[in-house]
Amino acid sequence: MASSFQTLDNIYTIIRSISNKDTTTLTDATLLSFANKYYLQIVRELIALNEEFYAEISSADLVADQREYPLPIDDTTTPFGGGLIKIQRVEISYDNSNWYVAEHIPFSGITTPTILDADINNAYSRTSPKYYIKDRSVWLIPTPDSADDVTASNAGLRIFWVKRPGELTVKTDIPDLPKDWLSVLQEGMLYDVFRKFNRTADARDALVNWQIGISRMKELGQDYDTEQNYNLQIINKNYH
Repeated sequence: MASSFQTLDNIYTIIRSISNKDTTTLTDATLLSFANKYYLQIVRELIALNEEFYAEISSADLVADQREYPLPIDDTTTPFGGGLIKIQRVEISYDNSNWYVAEHIPFSGITTPTILDADINNAYSRTSPKYYIKDRSVWLIPTPDSADDVTASNAGLRIFWVKRPGELTVKTDIPDLPKDWLSVLQEGMLYDVFRKFNRTADARDALVNWQIGISRMKELGQDYDTEQNYNLQIINKNYH
């Protein structure tokens, strides 16, 4: 049986009931903007607790004489998209057989001129590759060349990254977070709803509930990836 509290529409219904508003005075469009504002904040808090929940792997084909490879960032073709929050790891295979973990270095740490691929390729090894970030792209060192396995679909570049979920777009969307914390999203939205209608005392209460919810979420979320060990002790007692 599907949960009765999982979609944005479920949250909209509760918020309108609590605030004593209807779809005319509190439209879906207004609530959607409030929802995304607090949804993305909750996601960032969850990522800070355990980023693996929002991590994934993207791959790209290596191309001869191509040093720059775009990061898997926000979708630029639509108003909404996910987005890269953090790069966890970059792996490269120049021969489509042996894989190496690339070390991140700042651009200022490159010891040679960067205008020519030959300068970089002579200074850095394919068995100890590096990468730097510039212009929303990963730049590989050394640069793949025609001697490498750069045939089509070689998938020689793997990027492990933490992704921000795409924004919510319609009321039937299910937020990408544990259902336990939909009530926190609700309180954040209520704070803006009450401010919109100048209900200062109610807004203050909603803000407190939001802050308590975030604190509770962070407290409980610390145990997601933790193995608990318990030691039992024998206690000798005499019963008369």
